[in-house]
Amino acid sequence: MSQNWKSIEYKFILLGDSSVGKSSIFKRISGNTFTQSQMPTLGTEKIILDFDDVEIDEETHENFKIVLFDTAGQERYRAITKAYFRDSQGIILIYSIVDETSFTHIQAWLDSIRESLADWRNSGYMIMLLGNKLDIAEGNNKQRMILKEEAEKICTQKGIYWGGECSAKKFGENQFKEIFTKFMIQIYLKLRKSNKYNNINNNKQISRKLSHFKKKPKEKTCCAFMKKDDL
Repeated sequence: MSQNWKSIEYKFILLGDSSVGKSSIFKRISGNTFTQSQMPTLGTEKIILDFDDVEIDEETHENFKIVLFDTAGQERYRAITKAYFRDSQGIILIYSIVDETSFTHIQAWLDSIRESLADWRNSGYMIMLLGNKLDIAEGNNKQRMILKEEAEKICTQKGIYWGGECSAKKFGENQFKEIFTKFMIQIYLKLRKSNKYNNINNNKQISRKLSHFKKKPKEKTCCAFMKKDDL
C-alpha cells in the first residue's frame, strides 16, 4: 500500500452542448439533488471533490483531490471554455442519448480540444465520453436516439475513454463518483507510464531543480536543504 497519503490533485472539466445535463451531473456528484429545471451555466463553476483511499492495484492506494469545472455549452462562451482545457488532466465530454445533435457535435468538441492542446495524443490529458439521460431513453416513452454501440465505436476510433451511459436524474452521488474514479485511475496509470506520474512527484522534481539554482548561504553550515511542500 502506498505510504504517500497527500492528495494527488487533478483538474477535470465538463464539456458538451447546452442541455445535455452537465450542470445536473455537476450538482449530483457534489451531493446535491436533481433539479428538473436547471438554469444554463454562465461561464464556469467549480467544486472540489475528495476521493480517499482509492485502490489503484493491490499494492497501491492513493488519495485524490479533483477540482471539477462545469462549463457553459453556448457558443458565445466557447472562448472562455477553451481557456480551461489547458492544464486539465481529465476532460469529460457529455452528450445526450436522446439528442442526436449533441452526439453529432462530439467531433466539433474534439477539434476544439485539439486546437487548444498542442500535443493532444501524447500529453497527460485524457478524454472521457459520457452519455446522459439514460432515464428518458429507457422510460415508458423510449426516446433513445443514440445506441451505446455507436458511442463505443467513436471512442475506439478517436482513442478516448468510454465512461458509459448515466442518468443525472436517477443516478446518485456514489454512482457518479464510481464513474469518475475509474476514469481517474486510467489517468493516473497513463501519467505513471509516461513518467509524469502525478503532480506530487512533479512538484518534488521542481523542488530539486529550484534547489540547484539556490544561492549558497554566506555563513557556513553543516548542511542545507531546500524543501517545497507538495500541493
